[in-house]
Amino acid sequence: MFKRYLEDNLPGENLFLFGPRQVGKTTLLKKINTLFAVDMLEPDTQLLYSKDPSLLSKQVDALPRKKGIVLIDEIQKVPKLLDVIHSLIEKYPHLKFILSGSSARKLRHGAANLLGGRALYRTMHPLTQAELGKYFALETVLRYGSLPKIWGFLLQRKEKLAQDFLRSYITTYLREEIKSEALVRNLQGFQNFLDVAAAQFAEQVNFSDLGRQCAVAYATVREFYSILEDTLMGFFLYPCLKSERKRMSHSPKFYFFDNGVVRALLGTLQDKPSSLEKGRLFEQWIIQEIYRLNQYAAKDWRLSFWRTGHGAEVDLIVERGKKKLFAVECKFKKSISAADLSGVRALHATHPEIPCYIAAPVTIPQKIDKILILSPQELLRAIQQY
Repeated sequence: MFKRYLEDNLPGENLFLFGPRQVGKTTLLKKINTLFAVDMLEPDTQLLYSKDPSLLSKQVDALPRKKGIVLIDEIQKVPKLLDVIHSLIEKYPHLKFILSGSSARKLRHGAANLLGGRALYRTMHPLTQAELGKYFALETVLRYGSLPKIWGFLLQRKEKLAQDFLRSYITTYLREEIKSEALVRNLQGFQNFLDVAAAQFAEQVNFSDLGRQCAVAYATVREFYSILEDTLMGFFLYPCLKSERKRMSHSPKFYFFDNGVVRALLGTLQDKPSSLEKGRLFEQWIIQEIYRLNQYAAKDWRLSFWRTGHGAEVDLIVERGKKKLFAVECKFKKSISAADLSGVRALHATHPEIPCYIAAPVTIPQKIDKILILSPQELLRAIQQY
């Protein structure tokens, strides 16, 4: 139903394709003609290769031709296979391997063979505004996010099923990503952390305070956030500072990868978002969209937020190298007043050269004091130039 960006933009090289569960990786990969495919989500298959990783080498050796694509789905389930794949890449240069998964944590932290630069990396995300196309509806994205299966239910007017699926998504994540992969010893502690972290989405993280709320150590909170990052459940945005050391030492903001998943964690799926919640969800979604654009189009942007000691703030600063390209402030308001421009005006006072945008649900673009006020669709088109 939805044309995905990666359908026409997968490189013809050995590839790691990562992405959270249910973003459409398997659907995308089924469209690829493969010589041989292995699905590690099947328990018997996983057990077979865990016992004997060299089985893959024997199967590939037996293929009638050695030119085409070999697909391994959920590669993190059997990291030892990467040693076998490494040798097969050397042995059969005309074979290309696509290795997909929902978490790179086991590979990175388990000293797995990451193929020594012989494979590219791509990440798949929930549906973007452009991928949703004519089906895009801002209120729906804010309330239910943009996982493909959720939109399938919603377009069939099966709202209750969409809610049930999002609730089960959290259970599946905890059971299959966290518990079965033994990423944490204290699953209940991690679940408590998830509840508090979800309540603080799009806000600066106070690690010490969050630790007190969850009754876990500061270092444990850091580790829990690291798990969220490695399982692609979200990402940090750090403040815009000249010194990288200072930047990393200041409190970051954390954004989850999907609004529907956040609302499932909060237990608010049946309720319409309040005005305050809509503002935060709108900010998170705009940041998500720009984050996805950056990865899909390989823009090499660095994303951060800007804040002064006096409290003036701009939601997003986008840089490449040492150059600040543009700034975005998110306002879920159909009418923008002078008071809404205080953050970007403060930024302009010190950096008048930076183009500034206000993302808002407006129908007609506006310009106030060199600041462009655009709808999300217009904003995402405008920043393509950078």
